[in-house]
Amino acid sequence: MKANKIIIATVTIVLVAIALFFMLRAKPPQSVLVENFSLLDTIYLSDEDPALGKMTIELNVDFPVKHAEKNVLSKLKTYIFAELFGDYLTDCPEDSLLKAYAADLGKEYIDNNADFAKRITESSRLSFDNAIILDGFALHNDQDIFSYGISRFVDFGGAHPNKTRLFYNFDLKDGSIITEDKIFKEGYQTELTEIIKNKLLSDLNANEDITYVGNFDKSDYFPEEIKPNGNFYIHEEAITYVFNPYEIAPYYMGETEVVLPYQLIAYLMKSGNPLEHLMMKK
Repeated sequence: MKANKIIIATVTIVLVAIALFFMLRAKPPQSVLVENFSLLDTIYLSDEDPALGKMTIELNVDFPVKHAEKNVLSKLKTYIFAELFGDYLTDCPEDSLLKAYAADLGKEYIDNNADFAKRITESSRLSFDNAIILDGFALHNDQDIFSYGISRFVDFGGAHPNKTRLFYNFDLKDGSIITEDKIFKEGYQTELTEIIKNKLLSDLNANEDITYVGNFDKSDYFPEEIKPNGNFYIHEEAITYVFNPYEIAPYYMGETEVVLPYQLIAYLMKSGNPLEHLMMKK
């Protein structure tokens, strides 16, 4: 009997220890509750002749729907909705936003192309098949910072489609945007530019599939354009800068990401900056 009690007590202690371990390892609760909305639609130039062309619309977005501070939530919604859809839809109910936006895209597509498309010959190489894919997604989301990304793919039948990704980081104390000036010390631009360039070179040369790059002057990159661009997202370990096609290199090289761990940039960061709680975890 005594042995059984010892076994039960031991098992209980182990289970409590395991529970505490996972509780301590658990990520902090998400401060901003988001809800996902999606829509897939096809708009034809002509219902009578679908072969004339069509626009494919694919929308998949996370909307911030709840936060302890209503004023902060309102600021997040206003800013994010305007970046996703434009200012004119900011008063539209959330469950109707995607339909309203898709309807506007479809109308614009028909207004711009329908009459001309009917006059082209079958031998024409012009394409009237368009596509728009819009993704809005929550990234880092803790009690202090909410990071949000918008990916937009647009194909209007030109030489190639265009894809961009833009990022927004919110200080949840007041709902304001976290800019570089709020993170880094005055005069940071020159040193941060060199850090970004050196990190990009290091990343490129660590890739065995890429020919060694000694410096950007002998590459296809645009050296003078490689600098802080305000397009970054915040996460637990680092700040990641994103450069879209054409921004620092030709289109064929695509998007470029440069990850800057906090240890690499800590000396440039202000005391009391909005990311300080993340740096203290390192």
